[in-house]
Amino acid sequence: MKKIWATVFAGVLMCGCMSAAGCGKNENDNTIVYYMWGSAQEVETARQLASDFEVMYPEWHIEVQPSSGNYYDSLKTYFGGGNAPDLFFMEGGMIENFIKDGLILNLDPYIENSETFTKEDLWEVNDYYRYDPETNRMGSGGLYAVVKDLTPDFMMIYNKEHIDDYNEEHEVSMAEEVGYPTDENGIYPSESVAMTWEQCTKLCRLLTEFDSNGNITRYGTTLDQVPWKHVMEWIQMGGDTLFTEGMGNLNIHSQAVIDAFEYFIDFQSGDTQSAAPVASGSVGGGEGFKNGDISVVWNGRWAWQSYGWYDVDFEIGVAPPPTPEGGTDIYCATTMISHAISSASEHPEIAWAFLEYYMTAGMRTYVQTGYNIPGNKTIAYGDFLNVSDPYQKKLNEYFMSFLEKASPLTYSFYIDQSRVESILGDYIPRVWAADAKDRLTLTEALEQAADEIDTVIAGGGS
Repeated sequence: MKKIWATVFAGVLMCGCMSAAGCGKNENDNTIVYYMWGSAQEVETARQLASDFEVMYPEWHIEVQPSSGNYYDSLKTYFGGGNAPDLFFMEGGMIENFIKDGLILNLDPYIENSETFTKEDLWEVNDYYRYDPETNRMGSGGLYAVVKDLTPDFMMIYNKEHIDDYNEEHEVSMAEEVGYPTDENGIYPSESVAMTWEQCTKLCRLLTEFDSNGNITRYGTTLDQVPWKHVMEWIQMGGDTLFTEGMGNLNIHSQAVIDAFEYFIDFQSGDTQSAAPVASGSVGGGEGFKNGDISVVWNGRWAWQSYGWYDVDFEIGVAPPPTPEGGTDIYCATTMISHAISSASEHPEIAWAFLEYYMTAGMRTYVQTGYNIPGNKTIAYGDFLNVSDPYQKKLNEYFMSFLEKASPLTYSFYIDQSRVESILGDYIPRVWAADAKDRLTLTEALEQAADEIDTVIAGGGS
């Protein structure tokens, strides 16, 4: 038993004894609110962990509160109204402004005092959640969130049956027509060598099906999950970032930025279109892939659990994300969800105690659900790679093998990522607008987006 828990709960028991004598506690004083999003199974897992925690410490109640709307809008409302949850999910791109406003607790003292969850359990990507007030930059200083789970994201996940069908209907196979690298089978994309952007565009187009009127009946791919994060990954593949070096301006004159947006547009319109235009709402990636309505999707390890892909009636293939030139120099993005604790929590020690339990004993249960790579590195290299189910074990090993090739997306410290994505969503789709009077060139769209982003940053970044 760790020292901090012993100290905390001795105090809790004393307060419980004093409450009858009028220490002023109400029925909510011993409740920790845990705010999260996720699939029904992940919410149920969190509730089970909360229940297990309460068995050990019955004086406390962990209220699991799933998000029912826009997660961050609701979180900001809770903070603004003085009703912030004690413990909550947090992402890169959003945490920066919460840190600037002093809303999140520095977790370093808790980790330093812990005997069960230590610095040795932290992935290096946890450093992304560090903040140094002297330099006003992320990446060093105090740790304001702990990675809950992570994955090499935007991996190429595809329906092998659709490639088989194409090969049966054409004299030239898909592999020969596209020229993508294959493994020894000579049929499917290589599991270890990336295809080029050009090959990917062609593959997805050839997998797209149309009716007699030219309307798409099966999409070759979709970028619906987080479209602008796809672009950020592609920019970083080209050696740059969406924002300039100082992170204060959109990097619109960078060739890597222009190339990434052009590649993005190729999926949306014209002779190479293979995806539903972003913001059309016409198809959902996870369900569409499961139903056979989409051939290629871009996700991480989490997608099998979230979308129920374990029981599909076709074989799923996985390949590395295509890169501009392809080859063995793989680049993919690390996406991650972290846990943060409110600096306004009345019981930060208890919030930490549950978080610590979640990241240790709880996470050993969590890995059995077949979700993401655990945020506890020790458990990731242990329990996660030794699950009993052979299919999950193979997936876990594959995604772990790409984790060292993955890098976090780089966000601006001066503006919420949700605001950036909203602005890009307003301007970039106008490049393929059906009505000519609404249409913009890519240069015009980027310039107008940059102007608005500059205005938002000047006003405080909200």
